[in-house]
Amino acid sequence: MAHLGTERNPLRLRVRDKAHAMALIALCQERGWKAIVGIEPDKPEDTSDLDKKLHPPAPVWVDQKIGRNEPCPCGSGKKYKKCCAT
Repeated sequence: MAHLGTERNPLRLRVRDKAHAMALIALCQERGWKAIVGIEPDKPEDTSDLDKKLHPPAPVWVDQKIGRNEPCPCGSGKKYKKCCAT
């Protein structure tokens, strides 16, 4: 899937008035993002795509699990189960 804000996957924004739409278009153009902005005064605003792009989620780091028969990461040269696992 294409990244958010690209030609293949533009930001989809819905606002209530033209002034807000113009401000969002200017912000997207300034950053080089592609966006589709709709003005719909009778529906609630939806700028969640822009929020995702401005504040991306932090990456999740997974600690690498050491196998019992792997060399110990302390550098002793022993197997993990005979060294630091005890």
